[in-house]
Amino acid sequence: MQAASLGIPFQPVRGLFGTDVAADGGFATVRDPYSGELVYVVPRIRPEWAVLHVHEADEQGNARLYGSPGYDLVMAEAAAHVILTTERLVSSEEFRAHPEQTKIPGIFVSAVAVVAGGASPCGCMPDYDVDPDGINAYLQAAGSEAALAAYLDRVTP
Repeated sequence: MQAASLGIPFQPVRGLFGTDVAADGGFATVRDPYSGELVYVVPRIRPEWAVLHVHEADEQGNARLYGSPGYDLVMAEAAAHVILTTERLVSSEEFRAHPEQTKIPGIFVSAVAVVAGGASPCGCMPDYDVDPDGINAYLQAAGSEAALAAYLDRVTP
């Protein structure tokens, strides 16, 4: 996804020589034009949709993430379309007053939905922490379609 977020067709990677990962993945090699070294490259992954949960968003899709965003920013840039769920909808004026806090610009976003608690059972710090029991319940339910449906019925308001 890093390659897709940068708009390039592939990404060079280190650490694959001497492993079966490159052969099993069908990865190609290219010669580094600067050092002459042979490097593996992996093709970009460009998802059609990314659904991301954020702390705050405005109606135009500008979003704020507090703490470490992980791969959320890369996914937002790599995907063809982005849907945001957010803890809180705030005014566009608030975003304009503090533009440095905008992590995902609205130009990448197709839709915004207010879903307080939407990251649960994972965390959305500082609003709420990870729920280990909730994650365990999800993992147990994920083994069958009926169990997953029952789990979703229990946790969906």
